[in-house]
Amino acid sequence: MKGCREIDRERRDLAYAMKYRSRRSVGDNSLANFNLIAYHRYDEIVDYLRKLSRLHPNLAEIFNVTKTYEGRDLIGIKIGSRSSFKPAIFIDAGIHAREWIAPAVALYIITKLVTEYGKDSNLTHMTDKFDWYIVPVANPDGYEYSMTTDRLWRKTRSRNVTVNKWCVGADANRNWGYRWGEAGASRSPCSNIYPGSTAFSEVETAGIRDFIIYQILDLKVYVSLHSYGQLFLAPWGYTNDRPNNYYDQVSSCKITS
Repeated sequence: MKGCREIDRERRDLAYAMKYRSRRSVGDNSLANFNLIAYHRYDEIVDYLRKLSRLHPNLAEIFNVTKTYEGRDLIGIKIGSRSSFKPAIFIDAGIHAREWIAPAVALYIITKLVTEYGKDSNLTHMTDKFDWYIVPVANPDGYEYSMTTDRLWRKTRSRNVTVNKWCVGADANRNWGYRWGEAGASRSPCSNIYPGSTAFSEVETAGIRDFIIYQILDLKVYVSLHSYGQLFLAPWGYTNDRPNNYYDQVSSCKITS
């Protein structure tokens, strides 16, 4: 029942967002009319990021990670004051298509980092110290499908007829190469936790991997935003053992929160 109530609430929020969009003036280059408390379609999110980068060219820059399975540009934004070299923070959101709140949070973070630069001392310091690479919708195909067709859709929209001609997509969050296909995954292509036919079988995860390898020199932090709760989840996911730097991670999370 709780899950149903949450879906009903999100449907009301989406209806509000649709109504709000209908009142927007087309072609307005300002940012004030972009509602950060509404859920937006993917093309609207990309349009907002482009406007943000045009209005703040010395602070924000659009990057294209790759093409999705259905041919969309997987867009992110780099935020940082100009510097020859800085450590990097990478954030993805929306890798699970139905978790709409995650892209909304990513857009809020992006907006604050850019528009509060020079106004908020803490945000200015973080932008001066780090380069921020943020991909607000890491699974655009699935995200759009959840908006238009199946509200509970979670996976990508790829097809692999050699594996299964009926079932679509993989859980991109379980498609990464480290400990691929172990705990928390299903070998059934129809499962919501199907990790793909191989590690990095999905063009979205492979694209993010390659972008980080070839475009980011000093990655210090990787954060993946999800729904469900206001929690920091630290590694590992495949064992109850703690990583060597577990307490450093806990301290960092306490400072961040």
